[in-house]
Amino acid sequence: MNNLNEEKPKHHTIINQNRKTIVKFMKNNDIINIKKFIFENNIKLKSFNVNNKFDFLIYAIGKNLSPSMVRYFYKKCHYKTINYKFVLRRKNILTPLLLALIKSNYVLAEEILKNGGDINYKMIKYNILYCLYNYKSLTAKNVKFILNHGFNIDSINDHNLISKLNMDILQLILKRCIFDNAFILKLINIHVNKQTLSEEELNDLISSETNKIKVTDEWYQKALSNKRYKDIEEVYYYKDINYNKQELKELLLYLEMEYASLRIPDQYRLLKQVETQQIKIPMTKDDLDEQYNKLYVLLFKFLNYFIGYGKLRGLREFFRENEFVFKDIRYTEYDMITYAIKHDISVTNLVRNSLGCCSISIIKIK
Repeated sequence: MNNLNEEKPKHHTIINQNRKTIVKFMKNNDIINIKKFIFENNIKLKSFNVNNKFDFLIYAIGKNLSPSMVRYFYKKCHYKTINYKFVLRRKNILTPLLLALIKSNYVLAEEILKNGGDINYKMIKYNILYCLYNYKSLTAKNVKFILNHGFNIDSINDHNLISKLNMDILQLILKRCIFDNAFILKLINIHVNKQTLSEEELNDLISSETNKIKVTDEWYQKALSNKRYKDIEEVYYYKDINYNKQELKELLLYLEMEYASLRIPDQYRLLKQVETQQIKIPMTKDDLDEQYNKLYVLLFKFLNYFIGYGKLRGLREFFRENEFVFKDIRYTEYDMITYAIKHDISVTNLVRNSLGCCSISIIKIK
């Protein structure tokens, strides 16, 4: 019994020493001496891997060793699959393919895919794009590699990934995935088979393609808050024109969600940029007028609120924040002084709190 207990530590010591020797050869990319050492010592490499502590394949990829070295250890360690998880320092989870992309080693990434690597393999619940984002490795080259190797585009927005992307990466994804080769082949197939499409069927086909990737509300809110109107224009470039009217309405709604009175200038600025084609979102005059009118209704609701409840300091701030809107506003009937008198508000105080910020006391807007 004592002999068995003594043998265990001795066995572990030998394994650790042999592992160190193999790692030393690996650092020098010396596969010849590795093969020789393993043969002479009758070593079974699989037993040298320690779950979530040491892994030959992960080590080889992490050190950017040669493809032949990666092939050798994958074969000799008798992995059930190359799609597996390795937990690094308790929190960070890696797969061989993910690690190769973090290292920007596309030769090794290709080698892993040749040996059964799955670009759509999920670590617990996260896809490879999301994992690269978490590792701050979601580069343009990595995105191109993933999209070129069969990534399932339907899972692209898992865990709201789209809202987290910068414009360069989002634009790259839109360019690669909308009106891609598969869509072109579909059109060619329709042409070759002499199929006829009605206008409605063609619009449905285009709409289905342009809506493959849903840009999230959160992304729009961030873009609007940071006044990244050119980014919004870039996104709309990939959208079906038939949906522009509805999508602009939704865009304006994002600005209304919180602190509506503070959002009016942003909404108005957005409409003006669409109207003057600074943002090239195609909208008819009637559609734009409809949106302007909605904005004016909101504007007057706040005027009525401040005047009706005698909140003249709030009124002054409201004029200051929306001064350029009032100066540019179109013609309609709204008599602020008459409204104030009806609500028993001092006209002197009203004028004092409004004229300091805006040279109007009777607003007439059409």
